[in-house]
Amino acid sequence: MKKVRLGRTGIEVNEVAMGCLPIQRVSKEEAVRILHTAYDGGVQLFDTAHVYTDSEEKIGAAFTPSMRQRIIITSKAMATDYRTAMDQIDQSLERMHTDYIDIYQWHNPKFITGAPEDPESVYSALKDAQKQGKIRFIGVTNHHLGRAKEAAMSGDYDTVQYPFSMLSTPDEMELTKICKEQNVGFFAMKAMCGGLLEDGRAPFAFMHSLENVVPLWGVQRVSEMEQFLSLANDPPAFDEEMQKEVVRIREENGSEFCRGCGYCLPCPAGIELPTVMRIEFFVKRNRPDVWLSEKNKLRVDQTLQCLRCGACASRCPYHLDIPNRIVDQREAYYELYRQYHSGEPLRFRVRQK
Repeated sequence: MKKVRLGRTGIEVNEVAMGCLPIQRVSKEEAVRILHTAYDGGVQLFDTAHVYTDSEEKIGAAFTPSMRQRIIITSKAMATDYRTAMDQIDQSLERMHTDYIDIYQWHNPKFITGAPEDPESVYSALKDAQKQGKIRFIGVTNHHLGRAKEAAMSGDYDTVQYPFSMLSTPDEMELTKICKEQNVGFFAMKAMCGGLLEDGRAPFAFMHSLENVVPLWGVQRVSEMEQFLSLANDPPAFDEEMQKEVVRIREENGSEFCRGCGYCLPCPAGIELPTVMRIEFFVKRNRPDVWLSEKNKLRVDQTLQCLRCGACASRCPYHLDIPNRIVDQREAYYELYRQYHSGEPLRFRVRQK
């Protein structure tokens, strides 16, 4: 496989890295099977987080001490103070049955400036954990482009993780260049466009064309991992047809592109916001028989319980108008549902607003 260097860490990893958030959704036995498939196929880097429920425990169950020495583990502390961060680091070590973590990241902080000078900050905890040998390198994740750029240029972080895909804007593309210039490793989360796509061919070709980006492929099925391993062994070119496909997908999504990060949750009304905000796209790009099923209609029906409290919009890192977005998507979905179950051809809107 193509190797990618993680900036000044000096760590080089194969271009297929595994994002371990989705293995929360499967049994321990299935998670171990997926992790072993990845390991046997040459995957070297596994990314998780303290808050990913039992993801770390499943990693601990999958890798023996001898296997651990051959892989790179990255995890994250979602904390706001020194003591909590230290506790989370220790818990991560215990869960994964390891005495060190290669890269530990500050998970989506709301500020960057001033953290290194504050002895009670999460950053200070990461520095102390590094001195104690618990972690090797310090990283940061963020959903705010300005903060991600600030972190990359600060000199304080060895790696930066940010939502990045073939739908990313020119400003987001600039972040990868800043990381390269600053010798900072760059992790791309949401590499499958936040779960919008099921076929990894075009997303993989896009990532393969970049020099310093390590995409974290979120996997919850063996078949998904097998596709990425197959693509790595015979990388497709990011050709003109694929680039046209990117343009079409951008047009279909419009300006309200939900990355599926989930920071809008929980919803007081129980609405599955990241799903229903993109439901029309899922129907169009994936299997209509699945997405226009009674099960998914119930998901959309739940949006009728929206309280319009604004809690979701206030938490959205991308400042999306979520309440109005779900109304728009509900109306589009109900019309597609009617067409499908009446035996009519599906008529999609030209562009989502």
